[in-house]
Amino acid sequence: MIAREAVIGQEDEPIPETCSLEPGTVLTEEEIRQFKRDGYLIKRGIIEPEYCARACNRFWDDPPPSIKEDDPSTWIGPIKPEEESDDPDNFKKGYRWQYRKVSTEPWMREGLSFHPFVQSVVNQLLGEGRFTQPERVRGIYGTLPYGDVERTPRHMHIDAGQATIGLVCYVDRVEPNGGGFALWPGSHRRFWYTSRSRYRRELTDAFEPIRQEYDDTWETSSVQTYGDPGDIVFWHRRMAHMASPNYTSNIRKAVLTDFSWKNVEELAELPPSKDMWEDWTEAVRDLDDPQ
Repeated sequence: MIAREAVIGQEDEPIPETCSLEPGTVLTEEEIRQFKRDGYLIKRGIIEPEYCARACNRFWDDPPPSIKEDDPSTWIGPIKPEEESDDPDNFKKGYRWQYRKVSTEPWMREGLSFHPFVQSVVNQLLGEGRFTQPERVRGIYGTLPYGDVERTPRHMHIDAGQATIGLVCYVDRVEPNGGGFALWPGSHRRFWYTSRSRYRRELTDAFEPIRQEYDDTWETSSVQTYGDPGDIVFWHRRMAHMASPNYTSNIRKAVLTDFSWKNVEELAELPPSKDMWEDWTEAVRDLDDPQ
């Protein structure tokens, strides 16, 4: 059985802004309903090509010595044990290469987190002035090609951070089975109630049976996203997700960022609300709960 797939479709120079938007006007009611139901929403071609190209170029600032930008035959993982690094600014291990040295550079934040479309979406969902503006992006996250190996199941996790909305922006073409961001639709509505804290990952005994269920049914319960540079996946941070295996010949590259409530520390002291959308805007709360 084949898993379902979701199609998404120089140094200090500013990234051009190509849209000017009124706060909270970009998502339709149907898109908000989809976000509430599935826990994610895909918007295509949002981020400018200049930003994507620059991120792809900077990704190669400090590669493992044996991986050459101009030689795709060297891209196949895993990373050699002697070239692995636990450096949080340039993590390299197995098939994962997470380059974070550029995370605080202004162009990285301005081109994604502060993009007018992104700001308008977050305003519409969380409320203008109610969330913190990111001081950094997470980084440029790469997944190396797996090469000629047996294909393996997807194994989900949920994040430990206190963010509310996450973004995955592809900065290079990601083909099907190319290491795209994988999610378990609707899992946010189950995992919301498996933590003792509203926004901290303090898991109860209810978590493990659901996690096992999703791992056992990954072929039908998960979706794999893929698409073009500038495509964004907006996702609820209580979603089950993973970076899926990369069975293509290209390195999967994406820039990740997150948004949190300004008063998240206060909210995190509370248990999960019966209505998981209680803290969100009326535009979200007032729509009928999805089934």
